[in-house]
Amino acid sequence: MDPPLTLNDVCPNNLEGVPGYLFLTLLNTLVGAKCNLGSPDPYPADFAPQLSDGDEFDFIVVGAGSAGSVVANKLTEKGDWRVLVLEAGGYPSATSDIPSLLFDLQDSPEDWQYEVERSKHSCLGFKNQQCKWCRGKVLGGSSSINAMIYVRGNKRDYDGWADMGNNGWDWENVHKHFKLLENLEDPEFENSTQYGRGGYLDLSWYDSGIPVKETILEAARQMNYPTLREENPLNPLGYFDSIQTTSNGMRTNAAKAFLGKVKHRKNLFVALNSNVRKIILNAHTKAAEGVEVTIAGKTLKLYVKNEVVLSGGAINSPQLLMLSGIGPEDHLRHVGIELVKNLPTGQNLQDHPCFTGLYLKVDNNSIRPRYPMTPVDEMYEYFTKRTGELSRISLTNMISFINTKNDSVYPNFEFHHILFYPNDQYLLPTVNRAAGFDMKITASQMFHNKNNPTLAFFATLLRPKSRGEILLRSTDVFDKPIIRSGYLTDEDDGDMELFLESIRYTERLIESEAFQKHKPELVQLDLPECDKLPFRSDAYWRCSLRHLSTTLYHPVGTCKMGPRDDGTSVVDPRLRVHGIKKLRVVDASVMPRIVSANTNGPTMMIGHRGGSMIIEDWTDGHDEL
Repeated sequence: MDPPLTLNDVCPNNLEGVPGYLFLTLLNTLVGAKCNLGSPDPYPADFAPQLSDGDEFDFIVVGAGSAGSVVANKLTEKGDWRVLVLEAGGYPSATSDIPSLLFDLQDSPEDWQYEVERSKHSCLGFKNQQCKWCRGKVLGGSSSINAMIYVRGNKRDYDGWADMGNNGWDWENVHKHFKLLENLEDPEFENSTQYGRGGYLDLSWYDSGIPVKETILEAARQMNYPTLREENPLNPLGYFDSIQTTSNGMRTNAAKAFLGKVKHRKNLFVALNSNVRKIILNAHTKAAEGVEVTIAGKTLKLYVKNEVVLSGGAINSPQLLMLSGIGPEDHLRHVGIELVKNLPTGQNLQDHPCFTGLYLKVDNNSIRPRYPMTPVDEMYEYFTKRTGELSRISLTNMISFINTKNDSVYPNFEFHHILFYPNDQYLLPTVNRAAGFDMKITASQMFHNKNNPTLAFFATLLRPKSRGEILLRSTDVFDKPIIRSGYLTDEDDGDMELFLESIRYTERLIESEAFQKHKPELVQLDLPECDKLPFRSDAYWRCSLRHLSTTLYHPVGTCKMGPRDDGTSVVDPRLRVHGIKKLRVVDASVMPRIVSANTNGPTMMIGHRGGSMIIEDWTDGHDEL
């Protein structure tokens, strides 16, 4: 929700003649510069008011997020197929368009505002001992509220999917689909062959130029980690500035890229604020016939000739399947839903748990001086040129992939970095509010930031053993589902031990010769249960991990892809729901195992691969891929 705008003329009537004209010209320029922020113009018109009960389409795509937008784009390439996209949210706000304001989007109307169930294993340092799970309830889905980091994962991730019986999902195949998505025209990458040119997804890159970044890179080199020019799926260890899903200083969400750029297609229909209640299933033929959807207080039945495609994500897609009778038999019986197909829907939940307790004080030489640019200067630069700090995410675009065991070229941890200027009155409290930290922890961070820049290292476990689940709370689609994250619950505590290794890695990094020029001091945050233990001991860090590990917003796996006879999967390698005709799931929920990277790019790839498969299966010929 954007704040109200007011103008207060503190000195009226003091400009006349040419100075007054020049001032009004400046005001008009600034007013005009805001016009394309939060505008519906880059998107298709809302078709929801024109829908009627009983309407029929060739395909209905549920969800206009990172995967659903791409699926709809692919399907409407076939001009004779009428494709309806149903999105529960509305148009993205101006806040969504401005890259640096991403944390303001959490707990907004553009966020589903999920929370995980309480657990003795994790999230103990958050309000009510519950971690927040921010997911996009808006056109573009989570691509409209995320950190805009575009990475693809490594070769082993996808080859591993293929080894699990998912033919066609190996790196050689999926890499082609990534490149078809992409439009990377940054001159820094003119010689790169890794990325695509001419796709719908505009991508960009920048160097933050912050002094402590170069220090981190030098420290990493002293620890034998390379500085990479770009992500390398074949040899992925190292530090690099990630590519961003931004263009001309604004966010490039999936709906803007894949729906907005083809909004002229007459067979594309996008309905906003449309909440799908269930899939209409024929119990006799075991086939999907359409969906029930609530729009403006009215429930409509909409039908399909070909298929219903679920692209609601790792929470909403399994929720809809279970509400429709497709899920674990015992659970559905407990909730009071008639079983149509017994499948492990909602199981196999995976996420990248992120430890937020590595908090460092550094000296002022670690930051770039703000002056002569004041905050007002930054606002002027952004609104008139779409450049400057508001157009990017500062140091956070630099990420690293490391292996704490030094036993493979493949990483087991990813690190993100957030830098807070001294006495930060915006970013630090906003991040803490968005994460939902307990007030004591927030106060502790603010105290240490009062006179010093502070630097957060977010250690992210890439291949967790722990698993969670999604369950229904009731038969009401508006009743948020039960989310059990499963963080740090694996039987042998392997995830915990790996996290300890990542902490020791960070300690060595900041104790390196390169880092000493910034006088680093690892901060002990206010954790009463942990403060009884010696600071930086294994016992202390284990306690801190239970308190301060949370989501990196990458839930996947709850409609697992796999062969029909493996007993653990929900969809087959062509993303068709086992035992149900005319129904597919195409989103991050189909990942059998989470990728070793941020999941937004891989989810868009799944959308493209899934859309291509649908075209293949409904035409006589086959797509060239």
